[in-house]
Amino acid sequence: MIPKILIVDDERMLVETIEFNLQKAGFETVVAFDGESALAQARTHQPQLVILDLMLPKISGWEVCRALRQDPEYRLSGPILMLTARGEESDKVIGLELGADDYMVKPFGMRELVARVRALLRRSEAAPSADGDAALQVGPVHLDVSRHEVRLLRNDEAGAPAAGSSNAGAGADNGREIKLSLKEFELLRALMSQSGKAVTRENLLESVWGNDFYGDERTLDVHIRWLREKLEANPSQPQHILTVRGVGYKFKG
Repeated sequence: MIPKILIVDDERMLVETIEFNLQKAGFETVVAFDGESALAQARTHQPQLVILDLMLPKISGWEVCRALRQDPEYRLSGPILMLTARGEESDKVIGLELGADDYMVKPFGMRELVARVRALLRRSEAAPSADGDAALQVGPVHLDVSRHEVRLLRNDEAGAPAAGSSNAGAGADNGREIKLSLKEFELLRALMSQSGKAVTRENLLESVWGNDFYGDERTLDVHIRWLREKLEANPSQPQHILTVRGVGYKFKG
């Protein structure tokens, strides 16, 4: 399947230039020139990647990014590459915290843009490895790789199978299902597969985003925060996804 890319920017000449270069590279493109149209196009075409300018009329790029990541109507799992005319750190931080995977500061070269698009899609479209456990259960969290499901089990269910056990599927039909994006799922799997061990930030970024990831390390912290909000009873005082200062993170049952 040819990847479909949604290009959102109010500079029509720039949109046309990006569209020309992406189509030349073999991608299918859809365009929008304001935030309202961007959401409508995303709903209709379900793109595999979105190139999103932050400064948009009608609805800001930040709000579009938030909606694509958090609104059940969209739930975009593919990457978002945000564009900004300013190199201010605050712009990048806000965009990454809202769910963008990478950013480029205008002006930029089209060859670099195409390279980043390919790198982001490569990681997004990579099929989960067939190696390792088909299901993992650590404490109350049950992760089923084949079903791509995560469930939060009740207290009376959580103590049975150990992580990686062949009986880990026992709780699969119980508990409450937790909806995760592709990256959240992969990150949780990486942590649970090494339950109790500290996993470095570098290892997590490489296993989930790939060693060709161009983005900011803050992306990892944002996804960790989202996982805590979905899995922890008190995200500000996590019991399962723990920070190991100076190293990275670990998952505890």
